[in-house]
Amino acid sequence: MTSLHEPVMELVRAALDPAARKVQLRRDSPICQVVTRAAKADLEAGGLENITQLAIGTSVAAAGLTSWIATERELETAAFLDELQQQRAAEGEPDVPTVRMLKTLLTGPPGMTQAAELMVMLFRDDEGAFYDLIVDLGEYAADLVSMIVALGISSRGQVLEDLDEMLVEFFTR
Repeated sequence: MTSLHEPVMELVRAALDPAARKVQLRRDSPICQVVTRAAKADLEAGGLENITQLAIGTSVAAAGLTSWIATERELETAAFLDELQQQRAAEGEPDVPTVRMLKTLLTGPPGMTQAAELMVMLFRDDEGAFYDLIVDLGEYAADLVSMIVALGISSRGQVLEDLDEMLVEFFTR
């Protein structure tokens, strides 16, 4: 039996591979294939458990890494996300659903509930956008892993080990 955190770690590791982001067809991306496998498993089982756990776990991974790097940069998490949103806007991406969702998620228990409701509505209204959000969160988490390494805060192996431990703890609560 696969632990609940393993697909999340697989998604982050796939997103860390530069070749994964350069595929011609999105469905060929190892990142998207993780999401596709979870969705197919749910279709076969007649539920939504795998994709839900992947979405939640990837959100937790992204939020945890965001908090870590913000702390290391001596910023409030919201200030770090504001910087990121401004940077993305300057690059032509004015509305970044990932950043918006993380801002909501990181406001504590009410934000967690609101983020979960956002994901449920997104799944209901635009299933493809829901899957895209999971992929984007995985890519964002991988970008933060790379940033932590580039800033000399920790090694890639240690960051992944710490992330793995955080997810195991989250899923076993």
